Amino acid sequence: MERHMNGNIVKGERVGSFFLGMPEEDLLKELAQPFGIENRHGCTVYQAEHVYFFVEDETKKIYQICMFEGFEGKFLTHYGVGNDLLDVDPDPKNWYVDWEASCYSSVKHRGIIFGLEEDAIMHKVEKDKKFPIGWICIAHPSMYEDREE
Repeated sequence: MERHMNGNIVKGERVGSFFLGMPEEDLLKELAQPFGIENRHGCTVYQAEHVYFFVEDETKKIYQICMFEGFEGKFLTHYGVGNDLLDVDPDPKNWYVDWEASCYSSVKHRGIIFGLEEDAIMHKVEKDKKFPIGWICIAHPSMYEDREE
């Protein structure tokens, strides 16, 4: 299995040996083939199996890494795609819901956001509901600060 598929997730820092701020040139040396390339406004997205690397056009460095279904790495060595948000942080009061971006962030874990599985319905975080994690993204905590209360 490719190493970008199973690296540990460190919020606001890295996924396995792929780190935020990593130069595009180094990413391309390490990224397993095949991978897709998508040019977006202000960035290039390298799409490996189950992991996307966002490289800023201006700096040519990774500024965000997103993991999707099939990614086997874990956050805090236990939590990944398929777990429940409340496994990561059991206190519903700690969770912020960004309705516009369709994601969740915890005040205890800045630098990481979580999205739900495709068929899950977004709700305010409450203990009596299920919140199955469908994707995880890391970036520098300042990238998410405008979303947090």
